[in-house]
Amino acid sequence: MNDNAGSYASLRSAPRQRLADVVPLPAPFTIYLELTNICNFKCSFCPMHFKDYSEIAGGSFTLGDAEIEKIFTDIKQLGRLKTLNLYMMGEPFVNRKLTDYIALAKRMDIAERIIVTTNGTLLPPPTAEKIVDSGLDYIRFSIYGTTQEELAATTGTKISLEWIFGNIKTLKSIRDARGSQKPHIYVKTIDTGDAARNARFQSLFTGIGDETVIEPAMNWNDDVEEVNLSGLSTAVLDTPHFSHKKEVCPFPFYTLVINADMQVTVCCTDWRKETVIGNLRTESLSDIWHGPPLRAFRLAHLERRRGELAGCTNCTYLYTAPDNMDELTSGEFLQRK
Repeated sequence: MNDNAGSYASLRSAPRQRLADVVPLPAPFTIYLELTNICNFKCSFCPMHFKDYSEIAGGSFTLGDAEIEKIFTDIKQLGRLKTLNLYMMGEPFVNRKLTDYIALAKRMDIAERIIVTTNGTLLPPPTAEKIVDSGLDYIRFSIYGTTQEELAATTGTKISLEWIFGNIKTLKSIRDARGSQKPHIYVKTIDTGDAARNARFQSLFTGIGDETVIEPAMNWNDDVEEVNLSGLSTAVLDTPHFSHKKEVCPFPFYTLVINADMQVTVCCTDWRKETVIGNLRTESLSDIWHGPPLRAFRLAHLERRRGELAGCTNCTYLYTAPDNMDELTSGEFLQRK
């Protein structure tokens, strides 16, 4: 086990501050930074497989040096994050400078931990070496099949499952050979409700990383008719993962998403960019975090008006958050500094 970084599961189960008591925050706890919105997979359960995805997303984008310098400088000025997640839509390793940007973020000390989520296809040994050198804290591998047939059907590609398996194994081997404690390697798949498939996944991938986990499905703001969740049953979607029923969404109070086109949105499931609150090409991150659009967005939730927000109307993703802010009133929130 990677003792230095600790298990990824422990991050989710660690004691939390009572969010309702500490907002508004001087800076977000978490930022999702989309280094690219281009992916080499077209997964059946992901909006990226839609024929009009690029049109809805406003085009294809990959961040470069000048944009990253601006983003990291803004984060540094606003305040150190607890977590910088280098993913949103897209496959992060499509951005060929990913490892350089991780190393820069570590040098600038802009976050307590940096996490990358990847499909594991673009990690040949030289890239694996750069990952270890970069100081990345956690890398999460999303596995989309336990047989070649399942992988092809889900991802719409001919990429070999053995290739992905080998890339993960090589990364761990390089890390361990160097005596490094990072990155912690977390291997996951989606629970389809198929016990045999889940057992095959555990059998295949247990031991090649530090953790092997079957996760509940993410429902992309209830686009269940548009996104094929690989045969997921209602029972799978109605799991404890979605059981923290509440009226006020906690995410706008502690997270932000910086998209690859530099637009800033509120939620990591908002692939349509319906919750845009600013643009880093023309604004600072501090102005966006403390600005009127985000304040109005938060008040709409506190005043039970989230039905007026296009990106929030039918969403159940808020039920995955362990935080509950329903007792906080808009009046009390506005009185705080």
